[in-house]
Amino acid sequence: MEPKLEYCGNYIEIKNFCHNTDEEKRGNPYNCSFDIKVRSGVFSGIADKCECDYKQLQELIVLLEDMIAFKRKEITFTEIGYGNKINFMCDSTGHIEVSGEIQGGAGSHFMKFEFMTDQTVFPVFIDELRSL
Repeated sequence: MEPKLEYCGNYIEIKNFCHNTDEEKRGNPYNCSFDIKVRSGVFSGIADKCECDYKQLQELIVLLEDMIAFKRKEITFTEIGYGNKINFMCDSTGHIEVSGEIQGGAGSHFMKFEFMTDQTVFPVFIDELRSL
């Protein structure tokens, strides 16, 4: 399963996810690898070779659940490999702005993005993240 948060043709997708449980048990925070694919308007890009700790992914899931329950207004997820960043900002009506910065090719390509979603698309995305 490749988690995808999509709204009106714009999306963020987690691709090629791999969790190394042995590295997690050893305490290595670089135990998950993945690509982040983004489409925002007419622009698209892929941040390849991203990394994070599995605990960081689990925390993101909890924070996103809090956000769609109106318990949190802002979340920033930053992967530890190259510092690619995804921000989520929720207003009081359930509209969520997704923005961030990704780079590909070890920094040879760079993309800033921003698009609007609403909370209705998040439950499926959260379930897909949970299944990783």
